[in-house]
Amino acid sequence: MRQRDALGLPRSQRLSFSGQLAELVKDDLTEDGVVLSIGGAEQSHVELGDPDYLLHDYLFRMGTVLQTCARERLGGAPAAGASTAATGAPRVLHLGAGALTLPRFIEHHWPAVEQTVVDIEPELVEFVLEHLPMRRSPRNLVADAAAVLGPGGALQGVSFDVVVVDLFNSAAAPEHLRSPEFHRAVLEQVVPGGLLLVNLGDEPPMDFVRAQVVSLLDAAATLIPNASAVPDASGNPGASIAPGTEQAARCAMLSAPSDVLEARAEGNLSFAARRGAALEQTELNALWAAGPHPGDVLSAEELLQWARP
Repeated sequence: MRQRDALGLPRSQRLSFSGQLAELVKDDLTEDGVVLSIGGAEQSHVELGDPDYLLHDYLFRMGTVLQTCARERLGGAPAAGASTAATGAPRVLHLGAGALTLPRFIEHHWPAVEQTVVDIEPELVEFVLEHLPMRRSPRNLVADAAAVLGPGGALQGVSFDVVVVDLFNSAAAPEHLRSPEFHRAVLEQVVPGGLLLVNLGDEPPMDFVRAQVVSLLDAAATLIPNASAVPDASGNPGASIAPGTEQAARCAMLSAPSDVLEARAEGNLSFAARRGAALEQTELNALWAAGPHPGDVLSAEELLQWARP
């Protein structure tokens, strides 16, 4: 018997902020999948009994980034000089809840991680967890993603080893959630050496995502204390690289299917940035090798050329 057969699907919940209907329904594309849709649009896929299975391309790429670039940090062994929570446990912040697909993946691989989820819909997380529970429910904050990080917000000044932004991912996003101020605010929540992951979506010619990448890199550049030399992930300053946004691009990457990167198809792109430390070539090679294929991983000068064609 499939686990989802015991859930009495479909299940639904009216969301009070947007007024839209959230629904959990069977996903016949996989053996035991459940889909969360909001207002009729698919938001998330959860494979019951297999949290390691990430159906959506962008989430698969994000999962690969975590396993490649944050494995030791989330496993409780951050780089020298980096801070964790007061308890010593690594912390992950998710801006945007969905069906908690990535929090389930993180819980599966790193069960000691403390996770916080922020969503503006008061009923969403409780609805999802009622029918698709986790072993350890994340801290749930009902708030606007920008406001919760700002003055007087519940997370003002709180740092995390990883911050994941999975909100509106198109040009229709509210201005305050795609602004340079928001990008700097989320990067400020990341501890030095930690990771920011952002889900971005667009259609050809990808003008929205290109502008978002430039804004994110510009924000990252303002947080690098020494513009003359970015250390690599091991903490060694190594050879100096160009200051400003070029420097920040060494610390970042963009991964997506080839036809999306080439602006021949609409889709999602996964952006990642390590705060203040360059991504190593071995890491970028591993990210590319993990796929999915056909796809590509852009960093440093290639990323800048893509963002500013």
